[in-house]
Amino acid sequence: MSDASSLRDLQNRFLAALYDGDRAAAAALVEGAGLDAEARVRVYRNSGTLTHTETLRTTYPAVLALVGEDFFESAAMRYRRAHPSHSGNLQDFGSEFAAFLESLPGAQQLEYLADVARLEWLRQEVVLAADITPLHATALQDVPVASRGALCLELDPSVRLFASRHAVLTLWRYAMGAHSERLQLPAEGERIVLWRSGAEVAMTAVDAASLVCIAALSQGASIDAATCQALASDPDFDVAACIGSLMEESLIVFIHPATEDTSS
Repeated sequence: MSDASSLRDLQNRFLAALYDGDRAAAAALVEGAGLDAEARVRVYRNSGTLTHTETLRTTYPAVLALVGEDFFESAAMRYRRAHPSHSGNLQDFGSEFAAFLESLPGAQQLEYLADVARLEWLRQEVVLAADITPLHATALQDVPVASRGALCLELDPSVRLFASRHAVLTLWRYAMGAHSERLQLPAEGERIVLWRSGAEVAMTAVDAASLVCIAALSQGASIDAATCQALASDPDFDVAACIGSLMEESLIVFIHPATEDTSS
């Protein structure tokens, strides 16, 4: 075995011991250097646990507010053991937290919790998305009305879409506010568009047809094709209002003619 392989094996064994809590196994791999080996391992382990827990707290503040400090800390520690970080970038840590919550005892009674976590991870993606200069809000005005339907609209890279059977945007706003009264949740789920607005993450609830239209546009469909899909959801859908909102929020970065595949 090469020196590099030996070092990699040693590092992997040490990392595994830190995550599974076997301090004795980890201690056998380190020198105390003036400090008891197991005590030194505790320092490493506690530091890693604190770092990952704080990362989850930062990424999932609404989940934290909804379940409380004790439950969240316990969930974070269990998540860390079940999904150890494989990246040096802490912004990657926590991507599977929503799915983890769905199977976590005690969290299952809060049916909406996993979707609130999904919304918060989308917020993380919005923050990290590439920054592209948008088109001017009047860009489509230079195109003849009769020709607009054959165009494709490229959305800002930060745009994310989410449809939940729960009122997750209402829940998120409630959790992030200083509310003392009991929340009365809407009976229906919510469909949400997220994007980066300056240094902030913007979110708004939209109707089902608008979400269908925006999703189709984001996948490369022409305006006509996206409109047809939206009208199947709601015959009264107003495509001009939907696209107008995208332009006003500076969410269109490129306009180009549709190819044969995207225009139908």
